[in-house]
Amino acid sequence: MEPAGRSENLDRFIAAAKDRGASDEFLVSLLREQGWPAKEIYAAFRRRYESLTGFALPAHGGNAGEAARDAFFYLLVYSTLATWATALGSLVFTFIDRWFPDTLAQRSFENSRYAVSSEMACIIVAFPVFLFVMRFILRDVERHPEKVESGVRKWLTYIALLITAGVVIGDLITFLAYFLRGELTARFILKSLTVLIIAGSIFWYYLGFLKRGAENVEA
Repeated sequence: MEPAGRSENLDRFIAAAKDRGASDEFLVSLLREQGWPAKEIYAAFRRRYESLTGFALPAHGGNAGEAARDAFFYLLVYSTLATWATALGSLVFTFIDRWFPDTLAQRSFENSRYAVSSEMACIIVAFPVFLFVMRFILRDVERHPEKVESGVRKWLTYIALLITAGVVIGDLITFLAYFLRGELTARFILKSLTVLIIAGSIFWYYLGFLKRGAENVEA
């Protein structure tokens, strides 16, 4: 909750600027540029227009439904992301095992054809669904910039970032442990790099996704 003095100063500034002909759009852009959160800015404008009209801002009854819908799409996009990313890593592992065979395992590439077909099926189905839903989410955020501040969006995206960061950290710890024991092999190095590249790429993309959303609101 914002301090009373802070909100009062903001209210006085907006009132003085409006009296001198400043537009709402200009004031929002100016305040965002100065680091004011969008939530506080809109709250100040709400107080101003409630005072001018003498009416409280009507509650929008669709908030709960919209939040549930947003949660559905974000959960769908992250579940399909996990499906095709895991399948892609497993597929690369299979080819690494083929290119750098383990003489002790004695498992031919032919015996892994069922695993390859399952992994490819996961990618073929999950990846297009991921792209479609992600495109829908990006367009929805462009049409409704206020959704950048959505708690559903931030919570689920940060949870996804936490999981991918945990995978990257776990992969680096495992790699270092094998290195210190002198047990590194070409197979293990390539598999570690595969995990690092896939999980790291996902982490950086969604970290940028959060930053781009904030920049769009400020623009």
